[in-house]
Amino acid sequence: MLYPRMGILNDNESLIDDNQMCGYKEHMLREYRMLFLSGAISGDMDLHNLLLAMDTISHDPIRIVITSLGGELDPTFLCYDTIKMIQSPVETIGRYCASAAAILLAAGSKRYLFPHAKVMLHLPAGQMGGDARDWDIQHKQMESYRNKVVDILCECGAKKTHDQILSDIDRDFWMDAREAIEYGLADDILSPEIWNGIGGQCGLA
Repeated sequence: MLYPRMGILNDNESLIDDNQMCGYKEHMLREYRMLFLSGAISGDMDLHNLLLAMDTISHDPIRIVITSLGGELDPTFLCYDTIKMIQSPVETIGRYCASAAAILLAAGSKRYLFPHAKVMLHLPAGQMGGDARDWDIQHKQMESYRNKVVDILCECGAKKTHDQILSDIDRDFWMDAREAIEYGLADDILSPEIWNGIGGQCGLA
């Protein structure tokens, strides 16, 4: 879906040519400060840079709509740090938040879930190679990742102790929207009334 974009021509606003219309992601970003995190989280993801750029324009709320199976932890931590560093409050809206994506859901200043959203936590996973000394180094790194994930979940309001979370995520730990709220990873289920309130704040309603 394409949307018209305004430009300045002879000091007046004017619709640009049809071949320069923008897609829905750019439209929602430019008009409503809404971002979409879809697919795998990887080092190629530019979300943290978009957040920094938007924070220089204004400190109005930024919303991230999350539909992701998760992905790499290092870019996840980078996005988490950026969310917590910028002055703009970052609100998260989860549709499907597994693994690393659940961390970013939990990081929001306000955190919503679609009524039939799913959230999943599990231990960090990876492949090890090399000799026994390399395995020791990689094992320590995996332990560091594991503890960092749990520490972040606690910082974000998880209502369990460090050891309880470790026990829960020993295998894939699935939650529906209500269970994720009870766990402390989200605040509310997104209702038409809440969405209309969000839309009113950013001009959608």
